[in-house]
Amino acid sequence: MTNDNPKYEEWLTTVANTRLIFNTIEELEDLLDNHSIHSNGIRRCYSSPQKLRAAYRDLKIQVEQITHGLINLDILLEDYSNAWNFFRQNLYRRANPEKFTIEMLSFCFNPNNASAKGKKAQIFTQIIKQNISIPFLILFLLKALPGYDSKDGNATDMTQTFDRVLKVLENFFANIFSFSLLPVITKARDEKSKTRLTLLLHIAEILDVYDSYSDAQGTYDIANNIKENIIDLDINGFWNESDGKPASTDFWQIASFEVKGNYELTHWHKTADNQIIGITYTLFTFKANDGNFVFYIVHPTFIKRRMKGQPYTDSEHVWYVTEPLKKHPDRLPLTRLISSSAWQPKIPLTRCTDNKLIKTYEDWLNSCSIVKQFKELEYTFQFSIHAITQEHIYVKSATEGIFYKIPIDAYDGFENIKINDRVGIMTMGGKNYIVFDEFLLFIPTTDRELRKFGITKVRNIE
Repeated sequence: MTNDNPKYEEWLTTVANTRLIFNTIEELEDLLDNHSIHSNGIRRCYSSPQKLRAAYRDLKIQVEQITHGLINLDILLEDYSNAWNFFRQNLYRRANPEKFTIEMLSFCFNPNNASAKGKKAQIFTQIIKQNISIPFLILFLLKALPGYDSKDGNATDMTQTFDRVLKVLENFFANIFSFSLLPVITKARDEKSKTRLTLLLHIAEILDVYDSYSDAQGTYDIANNIKENIIDLDINGFWNESDGKPASTDFWQIASFEVKGNYELTHWHKTADNQIIGITYTLFTFKANDGNFVFYIVHPTFIKRRMKGQPYTDSEHVWYVTEPLKKHPDRLPLTRLISSSAWQPKIPLTRCTDNKLIKTYEDWLNSCSIVKQFKELEYTFQFSIHAITQEHIYVKSATEGIFYKIPIDAYDGFENIKINDRVGIMTMGGKNYIVFDEFLLFIPTTDRELRKFGITKVRNIE
């Protein structure tokens, strides 16, 4: 064996014996075009350093393709070995592994607020200091992945394994973190190729999302990243799902907000007794990393839950995707990004350009009895950030000539606020809220809440 990497044989043997990448040895044999690995093992099947290197590199390329370039097999196997050695020395045969997993996550992601003490705290501290892979430790604890030197055989019932591991993660996030995790957990459950490798990848992604949103700085950074990818489209007007023709009494109406890339999206349905039933959603449009356009639609109850810090449900938001569109598109062929029990798989919208049909819709809205569902949850938002000084942020109130003087130290991360951030006044149900959208923070303008944040009302900028 050459000295440039003496681990090819070890790494190939680990991949084969642990079924890390493929659930069966037959699948690995098919990829490497060597159908005697199951009987002869890696050493006999690849008798020269060149053959070992070539087989390993084929496998490495395959992993990059499966994970869209997110996983380097060299690093993955080093992490596997280090995590397994740590696990054997410190975590082997733990009672109640689900509870222990949650304790480990609580400490490693927020050690200042964790309840673990004594020996456990020492072990968890070492996980952080030694940079041990937490996704690997989770899979070891929950018996979803064998040890680095295991020979357990084919991986079976990966659907049940996925569900079992994801349930533990959901239990951890239940009282800590809510809405931003739902898509990545749903995405993991929907994984078509359920293997130990893809489960590991999903766990890493879920924990990355949690880590990003677990503090104010991370929340702000993510909001800024999305803001940089906002798409502003000319989509105001009437749309329907019947190719722009009057084939149905259902139609959609889109109206842009003052904020770039934000829209009111109202679905209307005319009944036989001349009622128009409508529900108004909020629509956000932005570009994904792959260049496709994302249409993120939120239900009116979404904002209410967000204000109260409650978890979102599947029915309260959805991601649709399209290929890149021109500035003034005639069609919006929306395809749901992840599975949902509440939202239709496709919304094939066509812009209504026929003047007669447009007048029909306008006449219905002007003459029929309108019933707006969740009307009490409809809101208006006004950009109101007026000035930022070294010590305060000034936000114009709904009362002419009055500003809210907000201390920079009133909330962690306020020192990052910029004059073009989504800071303003939201009015819902007759009540006003100071909104810091980048921080998902809503402050009722009652005297009690203002005092809690040290906010005062002033007429002049100091």
